[in-house]
Amino acid sequence: MPTPSFPGGRIEVAPHVHNARYSCPADPSRRDTFQYIAGYEECDGHYRVARNSYPYLILEMVISGSGRLRIGKAEHEVSAGFCFCGGPELDYEFASSADSPIRKYFIVFGKTQAGNVAPKKFLYPGFTTPFAIPEELEKWNELIIAEGVSQAPDALENISALIGILVRKIAPDASGKSKRQSTDALVIKALAEIEQNFKSHSSLQDLAEALSVSSEHLCRVFKSNGKASPYRILIRRKMEHAYAQLKMTQTPIQEIAYSLGFTDSFHFSRAFKKRYGLPPSNVR
Repeated sequence: MPTPSFPGGRIEVAPHVHNARYSCPADPSRRDTFQYIAGYEECDGHYRVARNSYPYLILEMVISGSGRLRIGKAEHEVSAGFCFCGGPELDYEFASSADSPIRKYFIVFGKTQAGNVAPKKFLYPGFTTPFAIPEELEKWNELIIAEGVSQAPDALENISALIGILVRKIAPDASGKSKRQSTDALVIKALAEIEQNFKSHSSLQDLAEALSVSSEHLCRVFKSNGKASPYRILIRRKMEHAYAQLKMTQTPIQEIAYSLGFTDSFHFSRAFKKRYGLPPSNVR
Protein backbone atom coordinates (compact mmCIF):
# COMPACT_ATOMS: atom_id res chain seq x y z
CA MET A 1 0.00 0.00 0.00
CA PRO A 2 1.38 3.46 -0.82
CA THR A 3 2.29 5.62 2.17
CA PRO A 4 -0.21 8.50 2.37
CA SER A 5 0.99 12.05 2.76
CA PHE A 6 -0.44 14.21 5.53
CA PRO A 7 0.36 17.65 6.91
CA GLY A 8 3.74 17.46 8.60
CA GLY A 9 5.06 14.70 6.35
CA ARG A 10 4.49 11.14 5.25
CA ILE A 11 3.14 8.81 7.94
CA GLU A 12 4.21 5.17 7.93
CA VAL A 13 1.47 2.71 7.00
CA ALA A 14 2.18 -0.97 7.57
CA PRO A 15 1.95 -3.46 4.69
CA HIS A 16 -0.68 -6.19 4.59
CA VAL A 17 -3.66 -3.91 5.25
CA HIS A 18 -6.69 -3.70 2.96
CA ASN A 19 -9.85 -1.60 2.58
CA ALA A 20 -8.13 1.09 4.59
CA ARG A 21 -9.64 4.52 5.22
CA TYR A 22 -7.82 7.52 6.70
CA SER A 23 -8.69 11.06 7.66
CA CYS A 24 -6.63 14.00 8.80
CA PRO A 25 -8.61 17.19 9.43
CA ALA A 26 -6.88 20.34 8.27
CA ASP A 27 -5.93 23.14 10.65
CA PRO A 28 -5.48 26.36 8.65
CA SER A 29 -3.30 27.86 11.39
CA ARG A 30 -0.90 24.87 11.39
CA ARG A 31 -0.42 23.75 7.81
CA ASP A 32 2.97 22.16 8.57
CA THR A 33 1.68 19.76 11.21
CA PHE A 34 -1.39 17.77 12.22
CA GLN A 35 -3.48 17.29 15.34
CA TYR A 36 -5.03 13.90 14.61
CA ILE A 37 -4.87 11.14 12.04
CA ALA A 38 -7.68 8.59 12.31
CA GLY A 39 -8.04 5.41 10.33
CA TYR A 40 -9.55 2.00 9.77
CA GLU A 41 -7.59 -1.02 8.54
CA GLU A 42 -8.37 -4.64 7.70
CA CYS A 43 -5.22 -6.69 8.23
CA ASP A 44 -4.37 -9.96 6.56
CA GLY A 45 -2.68 -12.92 8.22
CA HIS A 46 0.80 -11.56 7.43
CA TYR A 47 0.28 -8.22 9.19
CA ARG A 48 3.11 -7.46 11.61
CA VAL A 49 4.50 -4.22 13.00
CA ALA A 50 7.71 -4.14 15.04
CA ARG A 51 8.93 -0.79 16.35
CA ASN A 52 11.62 0.36 18.74
CA SER A 53 9.92 3.73 18.88
CA TYR A 54 7.22 5.78 17.13
CA PRO A 55 7.34 9.58 16.93
CA TYR A 56 3.72 10.09 18.02
CA LEU A 57 1.33 8.64 20.56
CA ILE A 58 -0.84 6.12 18.68
CA LEU A 59 -3.95 4.40 20.00
CA GLU A 60 -4.76 1.05 18.36
CA MET A 61 -8.28 -0.44 18.81
CA VAL A 62 -9.14 -3.98 17.69
CA ILE A 63 -12.79 -4.66 16.78
CA SER A 64 -12.48 -8.22 15.47
CA GLY A 65 -9.98 -10.98 14.88
CA SER A 66 -7.08 -12.09 17.04
CA GLY A 67 -3.34 -11.70 17.29
CA ARG A 68 -0.55 -11.01 19.71
CA LEU A 69 1.19 -7.99 21.18
CA ARG A 70 4.59 -7.75 22.80
CA ILE A 71 5.50 -4.64 24.77
CA GLY A 72 9.04 -4.97 26.04
CA LYS A 73 9.07 -8.45 27.58
CA ALA A 74 5.32 -8.55 28.30
CA GLU A 75 3.19 -10.73 26.00
CA HIS A 76 -0.53 -10.13 25.38
CA GLU A 77 -3.15 -12.15 23.54
CA VAL A 78 -5.17 -9.76 21.37
CA SER A 79 -8.85 -10.14 20.50
CA ALA A 80 -11.88 -7.94 19.86
CA GLY A 81 -11.99 -5.09 22.38
CA PHE A 82 -8.23 -4.99 22.97
CA CYS A 83 -6.72 -1.50 22.87
CA PHE A 84 -3.16 -0.32 23.38
CA CYS A 85 -0.90 2.68 22.84
CA GLY A 86 2.44 2.87 21.10
CA GLY A 87 4.69 5.88 21.12
CA PRO A 88 8.15 7.35 21.58
CA GLU A 89 10.83 5.08 23.06
CA LEU A 90 8.49 2.09 23.31
CA ASP A 91 9.66 -1.26 21.99
CA TYR A 92 6.67 -3.26 20.79
CA GLU A 93 5.55 -5.83 18.23
CA PHE A 94 1.96 -6.25 17.06
CA ALA A 95 0.85 -9.06 14.74
CA SER A 96 -2.38 -10.51 13.37
CA SER A 97 -3.16 -14.21 13.40
CA ALA A 98 -3.49 -16.00 10.07
CA ASP A 99 -6.68 -17.82 11.10
CA SER A 100 -8.58 -14.76 12.29
CA PRO A 101 -7.13 -11.54 10.81
CA ILE A 102 -7.55 -8.34 12.75
CA ARG A 103 -9.80 -5.41 11.89
CA LYS A 104 -8.90 -2.26 13.76
CA TYR A 105 -9.13 1.48 14.12
CA PHE A 106 -6.34 3.79 15.19
CA ILE A 107 -5.78 7.40 16.16
CA VAL A 108 -2.41 9.17 15.92
CA PHE A 109 -2.11 12.19 18.21
CA GLY A 110 -0.03 14.99 16.72
CA LYS A 111 2.52 16.70 18.90
CA THR A 112 0.14 19.60 19.54
CA GLN A 113 -2.30 17.08 21.06
CA ALA A 114 0.09 14.65 22.74
CA GLY A 115 0.42 17.10 25.64
CA ASN A 116 -3.27 17.99 25.56
CA VAL A 117 -6.04 15.44 25.00
CA ALA A 118 -4.29 12.12 25.47
CA PRO A 119 -2.49 12.30 28.85
CA LYS A 120 -5.50 13.96 30.47
CA LYS A 121 -7.37 10.75 29.70
CA PHE A 122 -4.42 8.63 30.89
CA LEU A 123 -3.33 7.25 27.56
CA TYR A 124 0.43 6.74 27.39
CA PRO A 125 2.90 4.55 25.47
CA GLY A 126 2.45 1.04 26.87
CA PHE A 127 -1.19 1.47 27.93
CA THR A 128 -3.29 -1.68 27.37
CA THR A 129 -6.83 -2.81 28.09
CA PRO A 130 -8.69 -5.89 26.84
CA PHE A 131 -12.08 -4.69 28.02
CA ALA A 132 -13.34 -2.16 25.46
CA ILE A 133 -16.65 -2.91 23.74
CA PRO A 134 -16.04 -3.46 19.99
CA GLU A 135 -19.40 -1.95 18.97
CA GLU A 136 -18.61 1.22 20.92
CA LEU A 137 -15.16 1.43 19.34
CA GLU A 138 -16.66 1.13 15.88
CA LYS A 139 -19.43 3.67 16.49
CA TRP A 140 -17.23 6.46 17.83
CA ASN A 141 -14.34 5.86 15.44
CA GLU A 142 -16.67 6.03 12.44
CA LEU A 143 -17.93 9.40 13.66
CA ILE A 144 -14.34 10.60 14.11
CA ILE A 145 -13.33 9.52 10.60
CA ALA A 146 -16.46 11.08 9.09
CA GLU A 147 -15.72 14.41 10.80
CA GLY A 148 -12.14 14.33 9.53
CA VAL A 149 -13.20 13.58 5.96
CA SER A 150 -15.79 16.37 6.03
CA GLN A 151 -13.10 19.07 6.47
CA ALA A 152 -15.83 21.22 8.01
CA PRO A 153 -14.72 24.40 9.80
CA ASP A 154 -15.57 22.88 13.17
CA ALA A 155 -14.20 19.40 12.37
CA LEU A 156 -11.25 19.61 14.77
CA GLU A 157 -13.47 20.81 17.59
CA ASN A 158 -15.94 18.00 16.98
CA ILE A 159 -13.17 15.41 16.71
CA SER A 160 -11.68 16.53 20.02
CA ALA A 161 -15.07 16.06 21.68
CA LEU A 162 -15.58 12.65 20.07
CA ILE A 163 -12.10 11.45 21.06
CA GLY A 164 -12.80 12.53 24.63
CA ILE A 165 -15.89 10.30 24.64
CA LEU A 166 -14.05 7.41 22.98
CA VAL A 167 -11.18 7.49 25.45
CA ARG A 168 -13.55 7.39 28.42
CA LYS A 169 -15.16 4.32 26.86
CA ILE A 170 -11.74 2.70 26.65
CA ALA A 171 -10.33 3.85 29.99
CA PRO A 172 -13.26 4.82 32.25
CA ASP A 173 -11.12 4.61 35.38
CA ALA A 174 -8.55 7.08 34.10
CA SER A 175 -7.94 9.70 36.77
CA GLY A 176 -4.60 11.16 35.67
CA LYS A 177 -2.74 9.30 38.43
CA SER A 178 -0.42 6.44 37.64
CA LYS A 179 -1.35 4.19 40.57
CA ARG A 180 -4.52 3.67 42.53
CA GLN A 181 -5.90 1.07 44.86
CA SER A 182 -8.57 -1.31 43.58
CA THR A 183 -11.88 0.37 42.84
CA ASP A 184 -14.59 0.11 45.49
CA ALA A 185 -17.40 -2.32 44.62
CA LEU A 186 -20.00 0.42 45.10
CA VAL A 187 -18.24 2.60 42.53
CA ILE A 188 -18.24 -0.24 40.01
CA LYS A 189 -21.93 -0.88 40.69
CA ALA A 190 -22.74 2.83 40.38
CA LEU A 191 -20.85 3.21 37.09
CA ALA A 192 -22.70 0.20 35.69
CA GLU A 193 -26.03 1.68 36.84
CA ILE A 194 -25.19 4.98 35.14
CA GLU A 195 -24.20 3.25 31.91
CA GLN A 196 -27.37 1.14 31.81
CA ASN A 197 -29.96 3.61 33.11
CA PHE A 198 -28.58 7.13 32.65
CA LYS A 199 -31.73 8.28 30.85
CA SER A 200 -33.99 7.50 33.80
CA HIS A 201 -31.88 9.13 36.53
CA SER A 202 -32.39 12.88 36.67
CA SER A 203 -30.62 13.61 39.97
CA LEU A 204 -27.99 12.35 42.39
CA GLN A 205 -30.77 11.30 44.75
CA ASP A 206 -32.35 9.13 42.03
CA LEU A 207 -29.05 7.38 41.44
CA ALA A 208 -28.39 6.86 45.16
CA GLU A 209 -31.86 5.39 45.72
CA ALA A 210 -31.33 2.93 42.87
CA LEU A 211 -28.18 1.78 44.68
CA SER A 212 -29.87 1.73 48.14
CA VAL A 213 -27.38 4.17 49.67
CA SER A 214 -27.49 7.81 50.70
CA SER A 215 -26.28 10.42 48.24
CA GLU A 216 -23.74 11.61 50.82
CA HIS A 217 -22.22 8.15 51.19
CA LEU A 218 -22.12 7.66 47.42
CA CYS A 219 -20.22 10.92 46.94
CA ARG A 220 -17.76 10.05 49.72
CA VAL A 221 -16.96 6.67 48.16
CA PHE A 222 -16.43 8.20 44.71
CA LYS A 223 -14.13 10.84 46.18
CA SER A 224 -12.12 8.27 48.15
CA ASN A 225 -11.61 6.33 44.91
CA GLY A 226 -10.33 9.38 43.06
CA LYS A 227 -13.40 9.73 40.85
CA ALA A 228 -15.37 12.75 39.73
CA SER A 229 -18.68 13.14 41.54
CA PRO A 230 -21.33 10.56 40.56
CA TYR A 231 -23.69 13.33 39.43
CA ARG A 232 -21.02 14.83 37.18
CA ILE A 233 -20.40 11.41 35.63
CA LEU A 234 -24.16 10.95 35.15
CA ILE A 235 -24.51 14.30 33.37
CA ARG A 236 -21.44 13.57 31.27
CA ARG A 237 -22.98 10.29 30.11
CA LYS A 238 -26.22 12.07 29.23
CA MET A 239 -24.30 14.64 27.20
CA GLU A 240 -22.35 11.92 25.37
CA HIS A 241 -25.64 10.33 24.34
CA ALA A 242 -27.02 13.71 23.31
CA TYR A 243 -23.95 14.44 21.18
CA ALA A 244 -24.32 11.12 19.35
CA GLN A 245 -28.03 11.73 18.79
CA LEU A 246 -27.35 15.19 17.39
CA LYS A 247 -24.69 13.89 15.00
CA MET A 248 -26.42 10.71 13.85
CA THR A 249 -30.15 11.56 13.89
CA GLN A 250 -32.53 14.40 13.11
CA THR A 251 -34.35 14.08 16.44
CA PRO A 252 -35.44 17.55 17.63
CA ILE A 253 -33.27 19.03 20.39
CA GLN A 254 -36.24 19.38 22.73
CA GLU A 255 -37.11 15.72 22.28
CA ILE A 256 -33.53 14.68 23.05
CA ALA A 257 -33.62 16.84 26.17
CA TYR A 258 -36.85 15.29 27.42
CA SER A 259 -35.60 11.75 26.73
CA LEU A 260 -32.66 12.46 29.05
CA GLY A 261 -34.81 13.73 31.90
CA PHE A 262 -34.47 17.47 31.35
CA THR A 263 -37.72 19.33 31.94
CA ASP A 264 -36.89 22.07 29.45
CA SER A 265 -34.48 22.59 26.57
CA PHE A 266 -32.87 25.65 28.21
CA HIS A 267 -31.35 23.64 31.06
CA PHE A 268 -30.33 20.93 28.61
CA SER A 269 -28.60 23.45 26.34
CA ARG A 270 -26.79 24.99 29.29
CA ALA A 271 -25.49 21.57 30.43
CA PHE A 272 -24.47 20.67 26.87
CA LYS A 273 -22.59 23.95 26.36
CA LYS A 274 -20.82 23.51 29.69
CA ARG A 275 -19.65 20.08 28.57
CA TYR A 276 -18.68 20.81 24.94
CA GLY A 277 -18.26 24.59 24.81
CA LEU A 278 -20.97 25.11 22.19
CA PRO A 279 -24.77 24.91 22.12
CA PRO A 280 -26.43 21.75 20.79
CA SER A 281 -27.79 23.64 17.79
CA ASN A 282 -24.20 24.16 16.56
CA VAL A 283 -23.39 20.45 16.43
CA ARG A 284 -25.62 19.80 13.41
